[in-house]
Amino acid sequence: MAVLKQYVLLASVGLLLSCATAAPPNDILSPENALVYGYVEGSDYPIDSVELHEFGVVYVAPFKRPPRVLVYKNGYFMSENLKPGKYYIAAFSSNRKIYKLVNSVQSSYQNIINVAPGSLNFLGSLKIIVRKRHLLTHGEFEVQRMRKPDERTMLKFFYDITAGTGWQKKIIRRMVELRQ
Repeated sequence: MAVLKQYVLLASVGLLLSCATAAPPNDILSPENALVYGYVEGSDYPIDSVELHEFGVVYVAPFKRPPRVLVYKNGYFMSENLKPGKYYIAAFSSNRKIYKLVNSVQSSYQNIINVAPGSLNFLGSLKIIVRKRHLLTHGEFEVQRMRKPDERTMLKFFYDITAGTGWQKKIIRRMVELRQ
């Protein structure tokens, strides 16, 4: 009976964690730090993880981890407090399936995102389309750019999410720039 109670407790904790939304973003830690954001959706399942890497950096857990990327249930994602440099999206994950975008140094170099000090960087709206399914792997897929949601729509969402942080001022400035 005690084992059953432990199992039920673990299952309920796991269910709560799986239903949780992304953590709130951290405040700006340095004026040099930047924010990248975008939208991604899967053709089969919602994307629940975006893996962002700095170009030329090797990540080996627990010693070196990639930058934190917050992914929200609506498909919006953001990574705050990035140091200036070159980054790329290495992979997306959906329902325990990993869609790797980068297989070599050359393919990572072709997808570079230049992050300037103190900048906001819109990565666009992306859709993962699975072309061929395989039993144990994701199969063949392609990443398609979409027009919607657009940058202004995302900035409105991130304005609310970043309440009480320095990111809000930067988001307002960017929204004003987009009106011109």
